[in-house]
Amino acid sequence: MATVDSTLSGGLQLCGTESFSAADSLVGYVYQCEYALFRALDTDDPAEGFMVETFDDVVVEGKDDAFELLQLKHHDPTKVKAFTDKSADLWKTIRIWSSLVRDGAVDPSKTSFFLLTTAQASSSAKLVDYLAPKVPAAGPRNVKAAKGLLMQIAEEIEAGTADSIKKNVEPFLALPEATRDVLIGNMTIVPRVAVIEHLRQKIVKRLSLTGATTGNLERLAQSLVGWWYWVLIERLRSKEKAAISKELLQEKITDLVSQYVVSSLPMFEDITNPDADQKARLLQRLFVRQLMAIGHTPDKTTVAGALLDVYRADGHIKRWLEGLRLQPKELQEFKDQLYGHWAAKFGAIEPDADACVGQEDVEFELAKLGRAALSGSLSGSQAKLKDVELDYLRRGVLHLMANEPVIGWHPHWIAKFKPGE
Repeated sequence: MATVDSTLSGGLQLCGTESFSAADSLVGYVYQCEYALFRALDTDDPAEGFMVETFDDVVVEGKDDAFELLQLKHHDPTKVKAFTDKSADLWKTIRIWSSLVRDGAVDPSKTSFFLLTTAQASSSAKLVDYLAPKVPAAGPRNVKAAKGLLMQIAEEIEAGTADSIKKNVEPFLALPEATRDVLIGNMTIVPRVAVIEHLRQKIVKRLSLTGATTGNLERLAQSLVGWWYWVLIERLRSKEKAAISKELLQEKITDLVSQYVVSSLPMFEDITNPDADQKARLLQRLFVRQLMAIGHTPDKTTVAGALLDVYRADGHIKRWLEGLRLQPKELQEFKDQLYGHWAAKFGAIEPDADACVGQEDVEFELAKLGRAALSGSLSGSQAKLKDVELDYLRRGVLHLMANEPVIGWHPHWIAKFKPGE
């Protein structure tokens, strides 16, 4: 659904009269695309996927089949009228949402409905307050009052004579009362959102957290927006019209950022030694049990060194991933290199482990072979993560792999720690 409904092109007659040119329509479509990108760049947003022009202007997919439908109303700031409780923008939107609910296209109990307009609210507009965002800063919502006012206005419109106006309330009034109540309870109205000229500035600001230099942020934004439009076109042309995942967006940002930042991964001075509580939590993890299985005890140097390596490696990797300095596929490539090194060392002990079967001191011998596999794996590897070559990083990631576990030290580690296999 576009900002201008094709069924009403040539002049929009809802609650009042408002004309749109082709330029207004084009700006509206561009605004939808860039707002979807702006929303997707919110690192604190738990949403998983984003799409335009499917059920609504922008559709946001969350977990457990939860959806957000966003109606975006962009207006020329020099011409726009104040938003009122009878605005065409509002009642056109309510018609769209009510039709989707009536036709079973969306479940109102799992859907949040947002009307975002660049217009400023009139001082007489009450619904803006009644259906404000569900955050403390926006003030208290009053869904009951909103329901009463919406029904009053809808019934007044229905009692009128203009069919072009009546059709905007018919789907809403036709809903069962309980369904209509759920729909209203999940509605949110937000006036005075950023116009398109300011929206690009907000996109650039969010990209400032990627590590790109200030001088390159505009270039980064242009490259990312160009890619975003191309992916949207591909998705819209496909039958499935699948949403663009946040993971795909982050991978592209990481790829682009590499062109605008130095390649080295930064070191963080605050990630040095775990405190007592952190050590206690680390001691409960599987990689420690793997070490204990080959004779190392928590009060000795080997386990203490492993705790330190895991703490530092894990802390740095999380920061690099969050800062988009590192792609998940680059981390996996590093793990693959380490796996190959471990496999060579572990494979060397397997014949001796098989020969231990039936001996009286078999567990002692197996543990000794495991210590040899550990020692060989933790040293001698040439694996590097991007351009970083640090022994503690290699050792820490090997212990993290033992924690998953995808590797182990004891010759029978699969039987001991992967019972499902």
